[in-house]
Amino acid sequence: MKQSVLLFIAASITCSFAATMAIAEVGNPLPGKARHRYILVAKSDADYDHLRNETVTRRAKIVKELPQARTLVVTTENDAQVVDLKSSLHAQAVVPDRIKSLIKPKLAQEMGFNASPEHIRFDMGLGGQGRLFRHINPDPAFSLRGLMWNIDRIKAPEAWKMHTGSKKILVGVADTGLDYTHSELADKVAHVEDFTDSLCKDYLDKSDADWSQIYGGPADTDWNGHGSWIGGNIAGALDGTGINGIAPDIQLVSLKIAQWCGYTWDSSILDAFYYAANNNIDIVSISFGGYFDRTDPDQDAIYQAYVDAVVYARSKGTVIVASAGNEHLRIGAGGQVISHGPLTIPGDPFEDYYGLWETPGGIPGVVDVSATGNIVIGTSTICDPVTIENNATCKPATDAHHPVGVGKKNQLSYYSNYGPRIDVAAPGGARKFNLPNADRGGTGGWPYTTADDYTAFEDFSITSNWALEIPCFVNIGKQFYSDECYSTLQGTSMATPHVSAALAMIASANEKARHNPALLIKLLKDGTQKIYGNTTQPLSATDLSAGDFTGLMCNDGYCHLGGKAIPDNEAYGAGLVSVSSSIKR
Repeated sequence: MKQSVLLFIAASITCSFAATMAIAEVGNPLPGKARHRYILVAKSDADYDHLRNETVTRRAKIVKELPQARTLVVTTENDAQVVDLKSSLHAQAVVPDRIKSLIKPKLAQEMGFNASPEHIRFDMGLGGQGRLFRHINPDPAFSLRGLMWNIDRIKAPEAWKMHTGSKKILVGVADTGLDYTHSELADKVAHVEDFTDSLCKDYLDKSDADWSQIYGGPADTDWNGHGSWIGGNIAGALDGTGINGIAPDIQLVSLKIAQWCGYTWDSSILDAFYYAANNNIDIVSISFGGYFDRTDPDQDAIYQAYVDAVVYARSKGTVIVASAGNEHLRIGAGGQVISHGPLTIPGDPFEDYYGLWETPGGIPGVVDVSATGNIVIGTSTICDPVTIENNATCKPATDAHHPVGVGKKNQLSYYSNYGPRIDVAAPGGARKFNLPNADRGGTGGWPYTTADDYTAFEDFSITSNWALEIPCFVNIGKQFYSDECYSTLQGTSMATPHVSAALAMIASANEKARHNPALLIKLLKDGTQKIYGNTTQPLSATDLSAGDFTGLMCNDGYCHLGGKAIPDNEAYGAGLVSVSSSIKR
């Protein structure tokens, strides 16, 4: 099938997200303005200037220049201009620019918010070394039993006895931005580089600048909430309040590739990669993705552009870390999908991704990260009806679909991609029963519910104080900054910053590893915890039964888990990240 497939999560998380889904179908490019946006690749460095001059002569508008990649991004007014550009003797490729989607977290329930920061709140300098070889008191969130399980699981608190990161280390967060107005990030964001354009405004009538005018926050902050969650997980301040990140003394760079709606162009991602490589950024953490059909020459050309960008970044000493994706697909060499799927909500149409190619996570040289959960909880013979509703804290034994691996920790999360391409695993969280939503997948834990005290089954961090898409919990206890946003999320998006932060800690502790991607990744992998006994199953093609929660039939399969468990090496790659073991190497 000659079409690209955008990485979408089936369930809407907000009313505005439902509208967002309408801006792009499975096929790309988009209608309207997006149809006239193209990536032009010159045949050689010598051809680049000639191609640029021809572009200007033909009155195409240059919106982005990537000279290191011999690439121009242009918009055209009509098809005749495109025909002219394709006829250029200096052009290697002229292909439509395509949209990548934020790998959206799978929230504990469909919240149905309006797009307003107030409506989604639940009131309940560079240089120098890290704090070496001293006793570190983690921030108060770590005293709440079960809340920061994910940070404990990668042995970060043990690492803090040796190192808390160096301010010389820069981690670029290629995402929706970083909320530098949040107290946990106020002193952590060294720079904001904004790669965004009018994409959200063109298709959803609002830009981040528009929201800034309405609510008063900075236009270049995070109006989605996703990027700030990741920034807090990596480097939230160690300041005696709230949480702290895994590498609290490193610095962050906001590589803002998307506005509030969570969509960006392939060209913007490529631009961010080249920017990071050219500006001494050690690690890039990215949780955007999609799938290409490489039998289509246009899509294959963009895949090759990613390959070139990653090679360039590594040549400059920059490591790119990416989410593996939330479709529960088996990913092979180079990112090729080698299983049938994706995970489908019963009642939704099924479209097979088999044979497509995942980017950027699957690109050679990228660290591709799968997600693990906290602990799998079993069913119960008696459940109060209130506890089996949307935010399920109890799962009846009478349900048709039961959790596997009950009582086991670090199981592959039910949504996570897996396969031979996975490099390492990290905690991304999962619902209480590690089953898809339609099978009463369970709560994300605190603060969605206090049924399990402070235990989170998903991952806890901050989110933006201006978030329009990610739920914000405020005034959740004296341990936290009052009237500032925190959230519990799950996804390979949440696993990825754990790995980015671990690499930052290794680079902080080992000067020889800094700007040496091969050594840095080797130390990461050599220090992983070897996990055995994964029980999470792949998608079932034959289980056509209804979802336990929705009651809708699964007409085409791939809605439920079933069959032989996914092998450990395909679930975890080299293993579960361990910060303390890796920085000792």
